[in-house]
Amino acid sequence: MVELIAYRCAAWDTPFWVDASPSAGRYNRACEAPTTYLGLHPLTPWAEILRALGVRDESAAIEVRPPLWAARVALEESEIVDLTFDTAADFGLTAGDLVADDRTACQALAAGLRADPPGPKAIIAPSAALPGTRNLVLLGERVISPLVVEPIDPAVDTPASIAAVRGRAPIQLIALIHHQGAGTPHAALEAWETGEGYALDESELRADEIAAYQSE
Repeated sequence: MVELIAYRCAAWDTPFWVDASPSAGRYNRACEAPTTYLGLHPLTPWAEILRALGVRDESAAIEVRPPLWAARVALEESEIVDLTFDTAADFGLTAGDLVADDRTACQALAAGLRADPPGPKAIIAPSAALPGTRNLVLLGERVISPLVVEPIDPAVDTPASIAAVRGRAPIQLIALIHHQGAGTPHAALEAWETGEGYALDESELRADEIAAYQSE
């Protein structure tokens, strides 16, 4: 059993999906099935929501203040599809599909997984929004249970808690986001294509936020 700590920016009534998700995502078509997206890095859900909203400037980013949730997700290793740039071809995808604006190939993969009831229940994959981080995608209905209590049914009950209310993303995060239609390469994919490693650099982000905090 693998236990993952994951994060999600979402409204109070939709921290997890029981009904079919009304909007399309990388691994679901609109109204196809319950699909919950979480980040395995605390900054990932902020990058994902700013990218989805098309926010590119500081004044708009400051106004994006959804609740932030933290969750414990327990899964058997056999329940997880681990998608990386290296393993994409094993699942009929290209490395570029994992972060491309065109999400149809990833949606088709997820649909195939859902069609196999005993098959995987989650996907771990690179974040298109924040290069160097990964998303956890839960396929199927999920409900919240108390964070510090062991769930009755780990396949559905997900220990989670609100982590922040009316918080905001670090302003300098905007410069790290790979936006839709950006016309620039995804930094992590580009590094992989040239045989180089890639790691998210948070040092400048932290320095800028510390300076802003001290000036308030």
